[in-house]
Amino acid sequence: MFRLMRPRQWTKNLLLFAALIFANKFFDADSVILACLGFATFCLASSSAYVVNDLLDVDRDRRHPVKRNRPVASGDVSPGNAAALAFVLTVAALGIAFKVAPAFGVATVAYLASTHFYSLIGKNVVILDVLMIAFGFVIRAIAGALAIDVPISDWFILCTAFLALFLAVSKRKSELISLKEDAESVRPVLARYTETSLNTFTAVTMSAAMISYGLYVLDFQRAHATDSRLLMLTFPIVVFGIFRYHHLTETTDMGDKPEEVLLRDRPIQACGVLFAAFAVIALYFAN
Repeated sequence: MFRLMRPRQWTKNLLLFAALIFANKFFDADSVILACLGFATFCLASSSAYVVNDLLDVDRDRRHPVKRNRPVASGDVSPGNAAALAFVLTVAALGIAFKVAPAFGVATVAYLASTHFYSLIGKNVVILDVLMIAFGFVIRAIAGALAIDVPISDWFILCTAFLALFLAVSKRKSELISLKEDAESVRPVLARYTETSLNTFTAVTMSAAMISYGLYVLDFQRAHATDSRLLMLTFPIVVFGIFRYHHLTETTDMGDKPEEVLLRDRPIQACGVLFAAFAVIALYFAN
């Protein structure tokens, strides 16, 4: 049952802490508590969405060389127990969300609605499928700000969207290459993609993510009249991280499992630590 919740995917919800750091609330105890509650909420909500997705995709998963080992597809968890787990997780997530803040509760509902729409319809529509995945990350970024009641930059939303699109199209490309002739039967939407088109999408979204983050940093420094240039040091770290991830998708089998990259690749982990360290130093101690 715990494996069915896909705890490895919870790393995606770390995005909710971005607003806490960039809004100068990292050392505010009340904001930290609210951000942690927001993270817990989205862990529960995302797990409920994954359970529902596994229930809907059980037949396809059984034809996949890796996904056939998932708890529902393998028969380790019955559909009835899985449905009960999804219901409990959803109720728990919404209960905490509306306690944190009404607006945060609405964002959680929007996230759940979008993920269920993706599971039912969105994942079968070419282009819309990757847009829906990116929307899930954008909702996380916005929800993090709503949880602690701070404004969020339009540039930050844009760079989050482009980075998420980059991850999504990289995942599709890896699936298309690894599954080969079985691609359509496992994920029908892959029949509408070509490797050439996905290469183009990858290059565009990768470039847009880096450029929009650079503009976000410049806009942030102007808006906050900060004397520190240290925040710009996060830019090459972001560039290295994006290039490193792209390299891994081209040379390993981790492209269709973004969460595995974060959990297993040391350079990517180092990027995360250095990014957080430079951001905190630049925002809180440089002046």
